[in-house]
Parts: sequence; C-alpha cells; structure tokens
Amino acid sequence: MKFPRILVKAPNWIGDAVLATPFLTHVRTHWPEGHLTVLTRSRTRPVIERVPGVHEILDEPAGAPFRLSQLLRGEDYDVAFSLSSTLTVPVAFALAGIPLRVGFSGGGRDLFLTHPVPVLPRSVHQVEHYLALGAAVGMFRPEEPRLAWRVLPEDEAEAERFVRRLGKGGGNLVGFASGASYGPSKRWFVYRWAQLGDRLALERGARIVLVGGQEEGEIATQIARLMARPPLNATGMLSLGGTAALLKRCRAFVSNDSGLMHVGAAAGVPTVGLFGSSNPHWTRPYGREHKALWGHVPCSPCYRRTCLPGRNYACQDSLSVDRVLDALR
Repeated sequence: MKFPRILVKAPNWIGDAVLATPFLTHVRTHWPEGHLTVLTRSRTRPVIERVPGVHEILDEPAGAPFRLSQLLRGEDYDVAFSLSSTLTVPVAFALAGIPLRVGFSGGGRDLFLTHPVPVLPRSVHQVEHYLALGAAVGMFRPEEPRLAWRVLPEDEAEAERFVRRLGKGGGNLVGFASGASYGPSKRWFVYRWAQLGDRLALERGARIVLVGGQEEGEIATQIARLMARPPLNATGMLSLGGTAALLKRCRAFVSNDSGLMHVGAAAGVPTVGLFGSSNPHWTRPYGREHKALWGHVPCSPCYRRTCLPGRNYACQDSLSVDRVLDALR
C-alpha cells in the first residue's frame, strides 16, 4: 500500500482551528510517511503555519465549489477530511474525485461524503468532535490529545521588541484578552477587567498586558482608563504569532471565550476562560492546566450575540472578580 496523500480542510475560525490541531498531529502520527496538506482560509493560515508536521498549506479560493475542485483535481489525494460545516467543501472533494471523503453529516453534506460522521452533542469538547472524524477511517483516539503551537523565530523577535519596553515589570506579566468578535454576550464587563487588573497589581505585583486585534482597541482603551495602575496595551500592535509569543512569557492569561483564549492555551500559558452565553463543556480552554469559569444562570448557554431585553447579561454579571482571582490562585 502506498503511503497516502491526506487533505484536511481546516475550520474557518481561529479558535476552532486551534482546537483542530490535536487532529492534525494525530493524522501525522497515524500516517507518519504520509503527505499532509491543509486547506485553509487566510484568517486561520497563521494557526496552521505553527502546527508541526504539516507539509503543505493551500489557500482556499473564494467562490463556488468548482474553483476549489479545480485546485484539488490532479493532486492525487487518497483521503480528505472536512473539519468545517460548509457544503461547498464536500462538493468540491467529490468533484475532484477524492476516493475517501470524511466530514460531519447534515446540511446536505452526506450526499458528497463517503464517510459522514454524526455531530456529537455540545456536552462533548470540540477537540473530540474532530477526533471522531479520524475514527471513521480507523484512526484510534490518541491517549492524551494536546493542542499544538510552534512559536516561530519571527514571533519571538516580535514579542522581544515589545517586551523591551516593559522595564522592571517584564517578569511578572498577566495577559488579558477582553474582546470577543462574536458579540457582547461573550464579553465580561469592562469595569471588572479594570478591577481584576488593579487587584492583581496590588496583591500579586503583576503587570497587566492587554492583547487582542485592532477591533478590540476601544475596549482595551476603556479598561486602561479605569485602572489605577496603567496596563501595557499590546492590542492591535502584534501579529497573531507575536501575540502567542508574548502570552508565552506571561505567568497567567485571562480571556473571554474567544479565539485568543485557545491560542494562549496552545502556547502553554495557564489560561482562565470566562464563559457567559456559551458552553464551556464544548469549547473550554483545552488541557488540564487551564480552567473555565461559567456564569451559569438559567438562560445560559443561549449562544446569542446580545442579551435578551431585561436579562442584563446576568451570565456575565455572575462572574465576580473574586471568582476569577480564586481561579488564578
């Protein structure tokens, strides 16, 4: 039997792509002599670039499945996995003539997959959802799945340039990721971030560093204005890889349920994830060294972007500063 050429379509969001890294490393372990290609969108390419063992990365073209099938046709893939929920990808796999096509069932995808896999309930972590795709073609679950993240030399250099500005506070950093692109229902209150930062500075001598993309700049500015002890604001200043390298230097990391929460966990910093409208059983920071705090009120998880009138984000309100401090201790 010739060693297979394997194609994996990565998830479309940064956090999901990070949670798919145990599956990618498992593929390399199962087929050590195989050739692993990952199909990705530009948003998640930085994640895949930092997974050891990936041989090739393909950028997913925009448009109908026909353009994607043309890209894949003639590459002689033996098996293709789709880790996304789109219909376009299974259709393209079928049009490209890939003999084994594995993906999640439902949404019309079953017609184009040779191995449709039922979606697991959200009480099961998303890492296990992805590993279930491998089980469909005989891949045994690894004993201890782990997130994968390789800090590249350019990431380390980027973080080092930023850290040089810190002076004496550079050795006791705690990272905060206060944004969440999904919406306000995933965001802890600005004033509580400020209170937590001041408590950590006063009680633990910590230097707070705020991280996130440019879209979180206004939230970070509000937190900085409220804090008695000004934080370092790296929001919008670093690439995703540089942010991961900076987080790796932190003693701890507190984050809303967001893509950066998973990046921090993958980079190896002890992470506390804050959950309100979403379900930590499904997407908590993965690994024994990390914790999830859930504002579990009767209406949570609702998965809404904004709270219903009159509820006043009760799930986020139940996450007190003391609860987060206890988790960090």
